[in-house]
Amino acid sequence: MTSVLGSSLLNLAATLVSLVAGFLVSVITARVLGPAGSGLVAYAMWVIVCAAAVADRGFPQLVLRYVAAVSDRGDNAWAPLVRRAFTVFLPAVAVAFLLFLAYGVHHHVSGAPASWLWIGASLLFLAYTLSAFSIAVARGRGRFGEVAATTVVGSLFQVPVVFAGAVIIGPGGALLGMLTRYLPQVFCLARHLDRRTPAPPAALTPEMHAYRRSMWTNDAIDIVVLTRIEFLVVGYFLGDADIGYFAAAIVFSGLVSQLTLQLSPAFLVGLAARAATDGAAPPSALYRNCLRFAALFVMPLGIGGAAIIPALIPVVFGADFAPAANAGVLFMLASVPAGLAVVPWSYLAAREQGNRLLRVTVASAVLVFILLVIAVPSAGLLGAGSARIIAESLTLGLLLMAVGSHGGPTVPWGALARTFVAASACGGVAFAVTILLPGPVGLPVAVALGALVYAVAARMLRLIASDEAARIVDMVEGRLPGGLRPLARRIAGLIAPAPGPG
Repeated sequence: MTSVLGSSLLNLAATLVSLVAGFLVSVITARVLGPAGSGLVAYAMWVIVCAAAVADRGFPQLVLRYVAAVSDRGDNAWAPLVRRAFTVFLPAVAVAFLLFLAYGVHHHVSGAPASWLWIGASLLFLAYTLSAFSIAVARGRGRFGEVAATTVVGSLFQVPVVFAGAVIIGPGGALLGMLTRYLPQVFCLARHLDRRTPAPPAALTPEMHAYRRSMWTNDAIDIVVLTRIEFLVVGYFLGDADIGYFAAAIVFSGLVSQLTLQLSPAFLVGLAARAATDGAAPPSALYRNCLRFAALFVMPLGIGGAAIIPALIPVVFGADFAPAANAGVLFMLASVPAGLAVVPWSYLAAREQGNRLLRVTVASAVLVFILLVIAVPSAGLLGAGSARIIAESLTLGLLLMAVGSHGGPTVPWGALARTFVAASACGGVAFAVTILLPGPVGLPVAVALGALVYAVAARMLRLIASDEAARIVDMVEGRLPGGLRPLARRIAGLIAPAPGPG
């Protein structure tokens, strides 16, 4: 658990920088381009992510899983696998890029509005897809520090470039600016592709290809249908401005989802390495601890965030986006089961249970689409939010049942219930503050008091054991300046009780 926890914390630190930068990018596009323009950017980004999920054919998932699994066979055991995977991965990506680019050039020549949009989308698609492959290899090799560093560099440069692109070019310029986020990891790809290493077809076994195809189908359905199918349904039944409202409503829930999604590679690598180790004990404790660890982050963020969203969205995006506030509450609440689901998903993926994941994904996709088609025409964005809560909750339930039916570990329901109580107390205090101190003044007070209440509740309910807090501090201290290390110790003492005698 220590290595998984260390990788998770490193991922979280870099992800926090990335999420802050992504949040600033959302604010910039909303403020500069307005609801319709920002909705156009968000829609194009959804198309890019969907196209990447189809074009990558599951190769990033393959290298993440199997590079980690062969890590104990020698320093270069992974190299032929990666070379061969990239050789087969690249042609479909190149074809998709050329189709994107051709459509963008046609769009530009015809003088259509926002003519640079799809040209920017084509370049962003290429960078996004190559970056995903590079990140998967790096994480599979355990090089989480490399991923963290490139994530931070790309995220910091992204913000001013997106602002300049949005001001000068418009929606297409904003997409071109987003390239900056992914380029550093693309440049690292050469480190993982040794041209001197042979790449025979036998480097990818039939079992690997079966896993890849299963995960590819699963991811394609998950991303195209499950993740943000609301863009398609809202765009069809409502209008451009409503897409912009929807994009604003999901920004904060997207931050929570991305935060927990970044935990899944560390969970998957740790569980896969445990599965590949001869004589390893069943990862019951690791699985249960991963669930507890995910809940400690996602529950206060989702529930506490939902409490302040009605006051937060108009302050951040402007009064024009006030119609998104109530829907934002529902999407924040939906981020809780969505965030917890990364743990059973990682367990099943590490156990090569792609078919089980596929069945869960297909069932969830059908469910969410039916719910959206029923709810959006009658209730608009509020209907979309309600459909998302139901779908994410049922998906989490199906994943936990799949783990149990595979003979997997049980769920630490008691720990999750105590965490839910602590997070609800955090949210209740934060909501009360926004009522008593409306407007921008109350928001920082609500966040501070909510965090304090959560820390106190975590100690009272013993959500973190003293030895766990000590291990976390030991890992964090090595990456903190000397002046901040005593603060880390004091925070650990606040949230975890002192060890008992004996």
